[in-house]
Amino acid sequence: MIRILIVEDEITIARLIDLNLSACGYECTCEYDGLAAADLLEQMSFDLILLDIMLPGKNGDQVLEEIRLQSQTPVIMMTALGDKHLISQYLLAGANDYIVKPFNLDEVAAR
Repeated sequence: MIRILIVEDEITIARLIDLNLSACGYECTCEYDGLAAADLLEQMSFDLILLDIMLPGKNGDQVLEEIRLQSQTPVIMMTALGDKHLISQYLLAGANDYIVKPFNLDEVAAR
């Protein structure tokens, strides 16, 4: 089964993504801050990481940097920021894709 880590500080959004992806047959784990996500990634591996940019503890770019030091696990950044330059920076830093909030849950499942 494909394992997905959802790192999103808005609990309602994280749970909606979890419910949607779980219904598609994925095994999901949610973390609500960057520090907890970084700690979990030292203990477990995932097939995909959905990573919010603006997080408490450690922000998304810090977590992405740590992920890239450890693995090449695909990372899709989730952002409310529509700044194309900023998004380009995350892609250059190792993100595989991005989704701009608000997003359609079908789009998340498709990606």
